[in-house]
Amino acid sequence: SCFLLLWVKRSLPHSLYGVGSEIWKIISPSTLLVSDSVCLLDGIMEEFENDTFGDELLLASLDSTVAPTQTPPANSTATHLPEYKPPTRSIFPSFPYSTPYPQQISLMQTVYSCLASAKCAVIESPTGTGKSLSLLASCLHWLLDHNEATGAHLALLRDDLKATVNCTHSGPDWVQAYAQRRERRLALNSAIEPLESQQSALCKVNKLIEEYSSSSSISMAKSGRTFSQLAREYASLFPDSLPSDGGRRAREAKPLSVREKTDEDEDKFLVASSLLEVGFPKDEEEEKEKEGSTDTRVLQIIYCSRTHSQLGQVLAELKKMPSLAERISVVTLASRQLLCVNQPVFSLKNAALVRDACLDLVGGPKQKNCVFRAKARVNALSELLIGARVSAHEAAAALRSAGREEKCDIEEAVVAAGCPYYANRAALPLAQLVLAPYQTVLVPGLRQASGLGTDGNLRDTVLIFDEAHNLLDAVAASFSASVSHADLASSGRLLGAYMDRYRSRLSAIALLRLRQLKQVAAAASASISGEFQGLAGQRRHRLDAQQRIRASVDAKETVYTTSEWLLVTGIDHINLDQLVEYLRQGHCLQKIIGFGKWFGSVRSRPRTKPTSATVGLSLSTCLEKLTGGPRRVVKEEDENVPSLTKKRKVVSAQAVEVSQNSDLESCGPGLIALLSFLEALAQSESDGRVIVSPVQVTGRTLQSDSDCVPHDGGLRFIILNPGRYLQDIVRDARSVLLVGGTMKPFEEFMEQVFRPAGKDDADVVLFSCDHVIDAERQLVIYSLSQSPKGLSWDFTFKNRMNPSLMSACGEFICELCEVTPGGLAVFFPSFDYLGTIWTHWKTTGLLQRLQNIKKLFREPRQSTALSQIMQAYAAAAMSRSGACIVAVIGGKLSEGINFNDDLARAVVLVGLPYPNVASVALREKINFLNRNFSSPPVTTLGSQEMGVNASRSEESARLTPGQLLCETVCMRSVNQAIGRSVRHAKDYAAIFLLDRRFSRKQVLNGLPSWAQPALVQPPPANLAALLNQLKEFFLRNKSDASC
Repeated sequence: SCFLLLWVKRSLPHSLYGVGSEIWKIISPSTLLVSDSVCLLDGIMEEFENDTFGDELLLASLDSTVAPTQTPPANSTATHLPEYKPPTRSIFPSFPYSTPYPQQISLMQTVYSCLASAKCAVIESPTGTGKSLSLLASCLHWLLDHNEATGAHLALLRDDLKATVNCTHSGPDWVQAYAQRRERRLALNSAIEPLESQQSALCKVNKLIEEYSSSSSISMAKSGRTFSQLAREYASLFPDSLPSDGGRRAREAKPLSVREKTDEDEDKFLVASSLLEVGFPKDEEEEKEKEGSTDTRVLQIIYCSRTHSQLGQVLAELKKMPSLAERISVVTLASRQLLCVNQPVFSLKNAALVRDACLDLVGGPKQKNCVFRAKARVNALSELLIGARVSAHEAAAALRSAGREEKCDIEEAVVAAGCPYYANRAALPLAQLVLAPYQTVLVPGLRQASGLGTDGNLRDTVLIFDEAHNLLDAVAASFSASVSHADLASSGRLLGAYMDRYRSRLSAIALLRLRQLKQVAAAASASISGEFQGLAGQRRHRLDAQQRIRASVDAKETVYTTSEWLLVTGIDHINLDQLVEYLRQGHCLQKIIGFGKWFGSVRSRPRTKPTSATVGLSLSTCLEKLTGGPRRVVKEEDENVPSLTKKRKVVSAQAVEVSQNSDLESCGPGLIALLSFLEALAQSESDGRVIVSPVQVTGRTLQSDSDCVPHDGGLRFIILNPGRYLQDIVRDARSVLLVGGTMKPFEEFMEQVFRPAGKDDADVVLFSCDHVIDAERQLVIYSLSQSPKGLSWDFTFKNRMNPSLMSACGEFICELCEVTPGGLAVFFPSFDYLGTIWTHWKTTGLLQRLQNIKKLFREPRQSTALSQIMQAYAAAAMSRSGACIVAVIGGKLSEGINFNDDLARAVVLVGLPYPNVASVALREKINFLNRNFSSPPVTTLGSQEMGVNASRSEESARLTPGQLLCETVCMRSVNQAIGRSVRHAKDYAAIFLLDRRFSRKQVLNGLPSWAQPALVQPPPANLAALLNQLKEFFLRNKSDASC
């Protein structure tokens, strides 16, 4: 009857619709009403999810035989849904200070507006202006407002859906009305489903926060409880989650690296026989959970920074706003190495080994499973992290320390708490604020492994990259790899020993892959030594490539594209994808490294005489023990000859193991480095380059500013276009904010990141604000071209080793130390030049003179000793005589340490830290930028950019992209060093720029716009006038600060 009604409706002329009652009686003698037919049709069609396509086919077939009738207008409102109204806000009541600075208000309003309109932004806010606090306040206010607005929008959609479902049409045009109603219902359902999913997750978060906030046992922020106390209380609430042994098995387990290994254990080091046996090591329980559940997530803000210490500072800033922090769920991401609490696993130290050992325990037999991985305890701890707002770092640190204590209740609480790493991952979908290091977000594999987004896809998330002036460098570092000549040699030894041990038991495919890996290691090592393998044509190709790529300067490094390097080394026939896949799967790498440790430890054990315990051993084992160890087969001929035709000579293993196998235990890191290098090669694109650093007979001199290359040579893989690896993130995310203290020139990010990702200039907001200090009173900058004695401050590469110049520099610093209160920081272009000038001052007595005025400190190359030196420097700077520290621009002190107040009342920048143009890597990148970004980079940015220095833009417009890169790298380092000294509104400092090149207009315009008013032009005529001005500056600001 439905099809008959449809046919009659389409067949009758429009003028006859008015006599519908008579016609329907003729068609339906049983007096079937139109409304009844509509209800019947609704009941039938409700059985289908989407049959719009079938309706169109039916109508098309009818139209082919029936005269056309009037159709509804093209702009039908059937799918016009209620519009989402984004929230607006101009004040931020949760900001911890009652009167924010105008710069902070402007920054918060800009960020809020960007998120509300789903735009991207490049934001420059000077260090010391409360940038992190302003970011958190604006972002979290927007998140809460957006969640509230989304709830209201969802209610409108539900009401609309209810009205649509209940709507009936009794007129003659009931088929078209039904089609429109059904189309609207489908559109409403598709809009409602994701919002309901988010609201469901949000309700769960709010419920957890409310439960733990109201619980007397969970109030860490107010009561000051430690996590161990919290875990004990948790254990008392949930005693059933404790294992039957009270955690004894976890406490008494020995580290994997020191467990007893016997000759019978070596079977477990045998790699998979074929690719069919290989399976990527996964968490089986987690995979089962994924199969049976849907991905329900809240809207997330992912806050990224370079280091975990910086993320800790962000968390501390969040705690200053309790009205926001108490309503937001937070998760801080970290690796297994940082969060593991299983003593045998985290004692392995190496991140790759910790990961493999963790997966091995999780996916192994139940009796060997990690006791901290129990699903109930992990889920309970994940709810604790969300509800009580405890970071996984705090949990892991407390659990590790509690595991070393003797008290049983704390031990039981540790086991009850579960694994912080897996609890972190379980809590991630409910985290509204996610704190993550750069690498976790930038690398797709790490992103997916950590659980960010849906299978690594960051769709509809908000990404904030703090300290983003180093973002492109961080991307390049994340996708780069290096392996030294020593790593390749140790890898070859380890692989050779492994194949000798298991040759007769390895399958053909396993032996093939291991031989390929050994061949790659040998070829790579030969390329470092200059002994290329391949045909004469390949050698000619190599020579042509060298002549084309090498510069006219005396550079010892050589650059190749990936395909060129594979060709000249003679390994272009090896499928790197298959090789890497085999090594990564089935614990292959872990087994080989484990064999090396076992084999080395067994050979290093003292031999003991056989005892009665050897009665049950086999004949061959008894003979081995009686003769002093297993006998080893040493081949005399080439390895490629079939084994059955080789002549073999049996020698005692004890005679060769000292020279060849004594270091097998330490070969693991080399093999890991080799695999990382091969992974980078396998994933390389057209912008990837291989740099070969040959073996150096003599070490680097102090006059060399080359990149950090091992003395024995090595290989490096680098990428030249890091912005390409950000494009997918920018495309998928709702908003991406790049925030830093020295972000200009903005065009670098527009050209390399946003425009290639499909963002128009209107989709990206460019923002810059001034500092919170009064630069004219609290900051003074002297750009000096010559010394007090008239010697030009020429610290160029050719002249900076001039003894007179180095002596004049030391004497000037001595004069500044006499009048500068507190601390004085001196920055040099590189560690090499710092070492040279330090030696010169020591020889001439200037070093002792400096130490007589202020206590002198020096930045170490190794960051491990940095904290101790900074603690000692801070204590000395607060003393009456003060202190002086010499450091490097671009080092840890100039980038990550705050020299507020008396820690640096004066900052001296010696020379300009231009990158080394003799570096082949830099020259290759300059050529790449000039070829692919040939248009003038900084031209017209329009009114979107606030506070842009116009003269600098004009100067930059005349530079090529490669020249602009060198200029940007230099001036960002200078500005970062300047920004270290002024950290709050009442801080003050004096800056000295010692280099004649600072007098150039282009360089001075590269200084921050907020610091331009502090420039003293022209500088004082003599040293006495300079020192008098400096004394007045310090006295005036000291009195102002005390008011």
